[in-house]
Amino acid sequence: MSEPTSQLTILSLATRISKEAGIAYRGVSGTSRAMPPVDHDDLEDIKQTINDGIRQFIADAPSTGWQWRKRILQVNISGVEIIGVADAADSTSLTDATLEDTYDEDNDLNGYWVYINGGTGNGSYAQIEGYTASGGVITVEDWLDAYGNAGGTDPDKDSTYIITEYETVGGDIARYPLPEYFGGEVNGPIGYYKDTDHSQFIGWTSESIIRAKRQANDSTGNPFLAAIRPFEPIAETLGPKRRYELILYPNPIQNDVLEFPYILVFNGIDMETGVVESASETTLVDSTRDEADDYFNEWRIDILDGTGRGSYGIVSDYADGTFTVADWLGWDDPDENSVYVVQPLDNLHPAGMKFDEAIKCACMAEAEQYFSNKMENSGHIERYIQKALPKAYEADARSLMFIKTKCKEPKMRTWNLVEKIDV
Repeated sequence: MSEPTSQLTILSLATRISKEAGIAYRGVSGTSRAMPPVDHDDLEDIKQTINDGIRQFIADAPSTGWQWRKRILQVNISGVEIIGVADAADSTSLTDATLEDTYDEDNDLNGYWVYINGGTGNGSYAQIEGYTASGGVITVEDWLDAYGNAGGTDPDKDSTYIITEYETVGGDIARYPLPEYFGGEVNGPIGYYKDTDHSQFIGWTSESIIRAKRQANDSTGNPFLAAIRPFEPIAETLGPKRRYELILYPNPIQNDVLEFPYILVFNGIDMETGVVESASETTLVDSTRDEADDYFNEWRIDILDGTGRGSYGIVSDYADGTFTVADWLGWDDPDENSVYVVQPLDNLHPAGMKFDEAIKCACMAEAEQYFSNKMENSGHIERYIQKALPKAYEADARSLMFIKTKCKEPKMRTWNLVEKIDV
């Protein structure tokens, strides 16, 4: 379900800050409507301002913390663990004829994950995109390194592997990588999701206790102990991402879903802009870009000005400054000197629509300080502190404050939403 069109977008926020700071781009002719800057340094200033503004808003929480940051995380776990040795392998496939003995239908392993745990390619992994039962051939888009980055080492004949139904850490069914928006802060007990056919009990403990138990007896069953620890698979260097993993004891024996409350962290917004050199029905070229191949894959690219203004597409491939889309949706195809913006599909602030005004004011207040020579005394700081932030406290408090009241009808009760301000 799409969000309302009145939502605050990062693009609209970047455009407003750019206008007030005097660094908006107005097309090749200089007469177009304001857009975020295409100059790299100016755009970096805008992104830094927005990210700092959102972080400041998060830091300005009420004494009980923001309710919108308190979320529930669900983790799929599985007892499926397929171990084998490759008959052959290359950059996009791995073959093991013994697989067809158990998985005898095409596509049986689609969506599973394969991890190379020995031999050439040790530490690489990928999600399975296709499976051909005859011969036991699995296909992948690319082999990733141990941290999930493109460019993992390809396996070869005699490489050993593990296949798991859900994403794990190195193929270990007791270890599950947690999303990047989880910052390591648990906010309550962990338990099995509803409708499980066994005990609901599972408890938090120290990761050292689980590690010691696994070393002594690496048994299987329904996990009853869990711990959070920094995600650091075996590799030669430390990973570039500050992620966490869930580790369980004993190893799961069946599919289950675990859930626990946590505190959401903000990873930051991103976007890039530029001027088109050339384009076609399915491509856009900007050779000034220097990002690695596939960096923009699955991002959304919009045409802001020039031919094709209003058109957009989802990037299916990016390499050497060339964006590829299935088709340009909306209006005409872009052309030389069209202006584009490319950004992740989830490029939204984390607080939700009802905090749009507070987020906007926080970012404008940050911009007033950052671009003080051009936005001095614009009043954004006062507006944020005196009006937007108190209103945000009210909105956050209303999200959980209910009282029970009686209705006139017999044996019926209802819940009425009331305001309770805690500032």
